[in-house]
Amino acid sequence: MIYFDSTATTKPTKEILELYNKVSSEYWYNPSSAYNVALKANNLLIKSQNIVKESLGVANHNVIFTSGATEANNLAIFGICNNYLKDTKRIITSKIEHPSVYNVFKRLEEIGFDVIYLDVNEFGIVDLEQLKSSLNKDTILVSIMWVNNIIGSIQPIKEIVKILKDYPRCKLHVDSVQGLGKIKPDFNFNEIDLFTMSSHKLEGIKGSGALIYNNKINLTNHLVGANQQLGIKPGTIDLASSVTCAKTIQNAVKYQSEHFNKVLELNKYLENKIKEIDQIAINTNTKYASPFIFNISIKEFNAETIMHYLEQKEIYVSIGSACGSKTKKPEKTIYAITNDQLLSTTSIRISLSHLNTFEEIDILVDELRNYITK
Repeated sequence: MIYFDSTATTKPTKEILELYNKVSSEYWYNPSSAYNVALKANNLLIKSQNIVKESLGVANHNVIFTSGATEANNLAIFGICNNYLKDTKRIITSKIEHPSVYNVFKRLEEIGFDVIYLDVNEFGIVDLEQLKSSLNKDTILVSIMWVNNIIGSIQPIKEIVKILKDYPRCKLHVDSVQGLGKIKPDFNFNEIDLFTMSSHKLEGIKGSGALIYNNKINLTNHLVGANQQLGIKPGTIDLASSVTCAKTIQNAVKYQSEHFNKVLELNKYLENKIKEIDQIAINTNTKYASPFIFNISIKEFNAETIMHYLEQKEIYVSIGSACGSKTKKPEKTIYAITNDQLLSTTSIRISLSHLNTFEEIDILVDELRNYITK
């Protein structure tokens, strides 16, 4: 099998699986209970939160373990906006956000919030001038993803942080799912009010993620229940998931440079090979993108048909976000950067990891060429 869909999910490492099983079998007590063995479980939870803080250098942030980035994004955005339901304010995002952010903004727009959806340029980078002109005294939240999950474009988070310094009331939320542990940030995580991650993108467990936010923020609970995890994520804590999430972050940060350099070489090789095929349009501009994501379109051919052709060869790619790939709608990120209906309905995402090889890329490109020219 040749796997080129690591943006959708990754295989958990043996270390993470063994840790998950160990915690599940030895610390199965409810961390919220008051007896001694439960207190040991709670201490392990606190230790895991501290590992996250130390790994990312955010001592003044709270760590809320969640079921993944979708829940974390919802808790972050609603957590800010629920403070302003009576005087619905302005909130800003981009047109190319992940559905777990974009659709939350759509919901908030329906209930009366003034929502601005920022344009992006042909490289998939948000329009900073539009951001500046959209900000006003009533703006309470800006939510911009760090790395786009379709084309890999890296957003200028550092510049956005600078812009928002003139608007202290406004909070910055960053969906860091495709960036954290993969590429080196040009910003300080301490300058980000709220950010989110998902373990299974980093060789961790599915159904595991985190919301990390500045402890000075008044985050309103969106879920109603008891007071576990500051009441932001109430309910019995999945300790094994939390412990492995922390370990996943720790490992990703530890090996970030090594993995990045390997993937960067793979990405350059892939781009050069793809450029040899005239019928393929490259949607990702690698100068402005993460090397882990490479998006193409083949206008004359149905992308889903090509995906299944490759599947028969045991080569796995994606035709968009795994959260929306079963729909027939144009991929909104591709349409936003190309304004081309055909390109946005024929896109294929090739996502790389440090586990891929140059030989695998050769096989993929050969099969694409064979299909196109047959």
